[in-house]
Amino acid sequence: MSGHIGLVVGIGNGTAQIQFLRGKQCANCGACLTAGENEMEITLENSLGAKVGDRVAVELSTKRVVQASLLAYAVPLVLLVGGVLLGSRIADWAGLTLGVAACGIGYLILRFVEMRNRKRHSFQPRMERILEDGEEL
Repeated sequence: MSGHIGLVVGIGNGTAQIQFLRGKQCANCGACLTAGENEMEITLENSLGAKVGDRVAVELSTKRVVQASLLAYAVPLVLLVGGVLLGSRIADWAGLTLGVAACGIGYLILRFVEMRNRKRHSFQPRMERILEDGEEL
């Protein structure tokens, strides 16, 4: 699991806005919104009933990070290469056209998967527990 300690900075409609200090592992993730030079913010379901000012442990399964990376990079790349190889048997222009079209289809597939998983919160971090004063992960 990839864990972070965050500070609840806002509450609303069953969600909590949590602010974190940016770590090295956060450089290319993109799961959180950048809220400053060294801070990030994310809005999560407030499943623990956290209040503004609470420190919370937030985790995202490493398995989910790997799955999301594979989906985001491998699916369009495989479809692009497959389209180029298939189309190039006909002509160069067909390889280019089919490759771009297949890559576009890959992004449509990703969009569908994203919408389906957004409802299930599959690839979203979650609050694990509210930390006591001075408690660390």
